[in-house]
Amino acid sequence: MVMETNQEELVARLAALVEKVSMLEARVAELESEQEIPEEDLVAIGAAVAAYFGHKAKVRAVRFGRQSSWAAATRERVHDRRVPHVR
Repeated sequence: MVMETNQEELVARLAALVEKVSMLEARVAELESEQEIPEEDLVAIGAAVAAYFGHKAKVRAVRFGRQSSWAAATRERVHDRRVPHVR
């Protein structure tokens, strides 16, 4: 009987945790979708695209990326001991 009570209590707590996690995931998704890119950054991106292509190009979409993977790749390059191929 004690085992059944503990199991029921655990199931109730698990359900509460699942509900909280899903609520937090929804909130995080909402916050990520609300991030706006500053106008100065859009102008800088447009100027870089124009300089690269040699003509004025329209920036249609810009979004925030995951910085952690970019940072990890940069750290990997910095600590890489391989000698780059030089001619």
